[in-house]
Amino acid sequence: MNIALLDDHQFVRIGVATTLRNTKHTITISVATADELFNALLQGHSFDILLLDILLPGMNGIEVAKRMRSEYPKIKIIVLSVDSREYTLIQLLQIGIDGFVSKRGTQDEVVRAIDCVENGVPFYGRDIAILIRDISDAKLNKQNTAALTKRELEIIQACCDGLLGKEIAEKLNISLRAVNSHKTNIFNKLGISSSVELVRFAIEHGII
Repeated sequence: MNIALLDDHQFVRIGVATTLRNTKHTITISVATADELFNALLQGHSFDILLLDILLPGMNGIEVAKRMRSEYPKIKIIVLSVDSREYTLIQLLQIGIDGFVSKRGTQDEVVRAIDCVENGVPFYGRDIAILIRDISDAKLNKQNTAALTKRELEIIQACCDGLLGKEIAEKLNISLRAVNSHKTNIFNKLGISSSVELVRFAIEHGII
């Protein structure tokens, strides 16, 4: 995957580039401001995934994510930030980001996030569990969630942990076909159509 990295700290940009050096992914754009990023896009530079910091000079990361979703919807967005406030997370989920990795996490989490998002699976690092607990005022959608089975809740949790279909099957000791069948049932019950929506729904409604 071709990766763009937007972070105003040179140390972070160098660190991420070093982390990805021995992987199949390549940093093709590394910039410090939103203006630099959008200028690169206007000049015809392309990439598949954007690694995005939130605390930026000028246009902040949330504003960048909104504009990216509006003007470049096919580009995946993985937030890489120390800003783990409840308000920030809810805004990012509403925008529809594809992943969130805390800068307090490990280098492996960045690679894992990219691999998951590349395969259409949303990824949220370990610190996301803290954020979920902090959303204390999230209300359960009882009409929809009451119909979920124990197995379906296990599937939802696995998806939120960033596991791929095959990994979920191995963890729960069931077939990949069964995993896909459960996911279809979950989507139908909750009125959603993708794993990204599933993770967003689970966090916003306190299912996990």
